[in-house]
Amino acid sequence: MTSNENAAPGLAVERGAGVAVWRQIEQILSAEIAAHGFGDEGRLPSEAELAKRFDVNRHTVRRAMLRLAATGLVSVEQGRGTFVQPGAIDYQIGRRTRFTENLRRQNHATAGAILSAEKVKADPVAAKALGIRVGTLVYQIESRHDSDGVPLTYARNWYPALRFADLPAVLESSGGISAALAQFGVEDYTRKWSRIGSVLPSTDVARRLQINRQQPVLWVENVDVDEAGVPIKYGITHFAADRVQLMVEHDA
Repeated sequence: MTSNENAAPGLAVERGAGVAVWRQIEQILSAEIAAHGFGDEGRLPSEAELAKRFDVNRHTVRRAMLRLAATGLVSVEQGRGTFVQPGAIDYQIGRRTRFTENLRRQNHATAGAILSAEKVKADPVAAKALGIRVGTLVYQIESRHDSDGVPLTYARNWYPALRFADLPAVLESSGGISAALAQFGVEDYTRKWSRIGSVLPSTDVARRLQINRQQPVLWVENVDVDEAGVPIKYGITHFAADRVQLMVEHDA
């Protein structure tokens, strides 16, 4: 039985101990996270640095890191590194779901960006959700929203193009979807239904959220309606699962 001399005192990998080495590394790093051992920034060493410290190959370290990410202790941000997860944000889903309001109530800084906007023909799923014929023109708008400088959501939404003519331009000039819809006479809108699930992200979703493809994401499929109950938006939003926990509000 040998111990790794590079590990912190009392937190060494032991070969032949009956516990897989990658699991021991996960346990050691978990203990160090609990003890706030990675400073104010919470940034963990690189895979190469950890491999040297524990005297293992990078594949072994990567397996431990993926496990930490899957349990929500760390988040892997592409191009930046791996960081201790400060705690999941409570994101409320109810009749009036608004990203900015949700996060500002919890004192989080928010930022949103339109990634793309184009006029396309509604596929059968979007058409059914919006109550229109298949092939009817809709605006497909792709967006991302950040919380405290970290990507939190990536969404694709579809709006009837006939009702919301030039919506992308109006959205750009108004600065937000609620303000844009108000210019079309939609003073308020509510959530008709939401469907929630979990999945491993596609390459594109992982890139947008700046996460590893082995980190699960939550997705919320939804339909919003105007005050008359007419569907105005069908959408699918992906959430980085280690950064958010969804809270479903039940109306009285």
